[in-house]
Amino acid sequence: MNEDNNTILRLQHGDASVDICPHLGGTLLRYTWRGVPILRPSDGVPGIARLTACYPLLPFSNRLAGGRLAFGGRVYAIPRTVDYAPLPMHGVAWQLPWQVQASTRASADLAQAYTPRGTEPGWPFPYTARQVFRLDDDGLHMTLSIRNTGAEPQPAGLGWHPYFPRTPRTRVWADVGDMWTNDDANLPLRLQPAPAALASGMLAEHASYDNVFRGFGGHAAIAWPERDTAVTLRADATFSHLVIFTPPGKPYLAVEPVSHMTDAFNRYTAAGGTGNPGHDADTGTAVLEPGATLTGGMSLCPSTLRDAGIA
Repeated sequence: MNEDNNTILRLQHGDASVDICPHLGGTLLRYTWRGVPILRPSDGVPGIARLTACYPLLPFSNRLAGGRLAFGGRVYAIPRTVDYAPLPMHGVAWQLPWQVQASTRASADLAQAYTPRGTEPGWPFPYTARQVFRLDDDGLHMTLSIRNTGAEPQPAGLGWHPYFPRTPRTRVWADVGDMWTNDDANLPLRLQPAPAALASGMLAEHASYDNVFRGFGGHAAIAWPERDTAVTLRADATFSHLVIFTPPGKPYLAVEPVSHMTDAFNRYTAAGGTGNPGHDADTGTAVLEPGATLTGGMSLCPSTLRDAGIA
């Protein structure tokens, strides 16, 4: 399907609409329901993908310690990806354009083919990726996948970085296990119990987190009582971890389903992990053999507070 570099895909179904920007990292610009923003809306089409409403995290989420990847007996230098952080973050998929494979009034199918180039590429392994978006009566359904197109095994991870509006009364629920505290580089340091308020609805206004949680049960929710609106996030078992990001003083927050912990691949290797295909439950690292694919899905389902079961 031929699309120019300025294509914006608008999906519509019932009271919901979604704007997708394939050329800007395969990102979402807006998701509204009954006129209410479910995701933080972009200001037009921003110049960089991290200012959009949601972007894909692939082939890894969050940071890599030391700006390096240790895997399969080799160490690769990985360049930094954002101007405000010294460590590489969130992979390369959001930094590169995606191509539209198909689209309808309520669905879109995007693809990205990546080949490392130069002496210090953003990622040392080739892959193809796919994002599929579908709107229906329940909400927005998204699928993300990565396929190893190289001749050697490679580590792989998936996730999304959805931003949500943050109002004075915004509350957040999440079905999670324990939480990694961070060191000064925002890398996991030690485990501690998750904040108890996440089980009953944490008030987001004064929360300050940038942490990854283990044991994500695939369910989270955000509610905006001022707007009588909530969104339920459902993710499949591929997403065993969850990142919660509530930067102080900002009018947004992020609740990010991801397949692995921060710096998972280096920790996997340091613990004796090999380049053999498989999955490491401790870190969430997936090692894909040539031709293998890792896939995960997420749904964002808006409703009134009553329909969400929130008082």
